Amino acid sequence: MDKIEKPTEQTPSLEELRGKIDFLDKKLFSVLAERMDLIPKIAEYKKVNGIPRVQPGREKSIIESRRKIAEELRFNPDLAESIMKLIIEDAHRIEIEIMDK
Repeated sequence: MDKIEKPTEQTPSLEELRGKIDFLDKKLFSVLAERMDLIPKIAEYKKVNGIPRVQPGREKSIIESRRKIAEELRFNPDLAESIMKLIIEDAHRIEIEIMDK
């Protein structure tokens, strides 16, 4: 039977590990908020220039490239794709509000 080692002083506590996750989650949402702040500008540009709101080729390209980035980072590409689909869905919601005025 394998011996279970007692945590050493160098092993972070569960609270420390959770604190790091909380910090990273805040950074993650900060970056996502910054990304979503660009959507109204894109929607206005599309509206003024007569560009269709939905561009399936662009969406496919985004998802494929983000899957590749995820793979390079050893991050689950299926999860990356799911996240990007949710982000794109919310971007559509914002664009509809702006472009349909």
